[in-house]
Amino acid sequence: MRHYIIFLFILSVLSLQAQDENALSNSLSKQSETPRFYNSLAFGFNMGRPGTDAVYMQGGLGFRYAAGYKLNKWMNFGAGTGFEFYDFDAPTVFIPLYAEMRGELTNWRVTPFYIVEVGMGFKLRNGFSNYDNKPKGAYFRPQLGWKFKRKSGFASTVGVGYVLQTSRSKYDNSWGDDIYISDIRRKYQRYFVQFGFEF
Repeated sequence: MRHYIIFLFILSVLSLQAQDENALSNSLSKQSETPRFYNSLAFGFNMGRPGTDAVYMQGGLGFRYAAGYKLNKWMNFGAGTGFEFYDFDAPTVFIPLYAEMRGELTNWRVTPFYIVEVGMGFKLRNGFSNYDNKPKGAYFRPQLGWKFKRKSGFASTVGVGYVLQTSRSKYDNSWGDDIYISDIRRKYQRYFVQFGFEF
């Protein structure tokens, strides 16, 4: 008799737990499908070659904020900005302004997601030269990762991706009456790891 009561107790606990999981799953599914505004904060670390032809690796940091409108779980559209720090040895800082599309691939509580950002990066500081006359360039940043959703609508994210930032600079090496100006184009190509929050 005692074993029968214990068995019924365990069965009841498992049944209640399953009901809670189903309720949470239904709630998260409704959140994914309900149109609403979203905000996102993120920071990350990047690694890759500097903007020159050097073969050594260099690291940097990134901070960003984005906001937009969630149409459904597949497609969300927004815009964002932030700071991208490249090359710790010769600090180069860009402020990207971009449009983004993001989405979730499932209704799971822990779901894969994607983000694609396209825009322009404006150079705030150049570690290689003080003679920039066109401190901006194209910006492209795709990302894949995992989102950990909560019933409250809050979610944490972790992702990996690739960032491409182009730059064009004028180098004035003039001396006396001799004028030497070089037009230098650079590409910052980095892989990154990013941690974020969405609400």
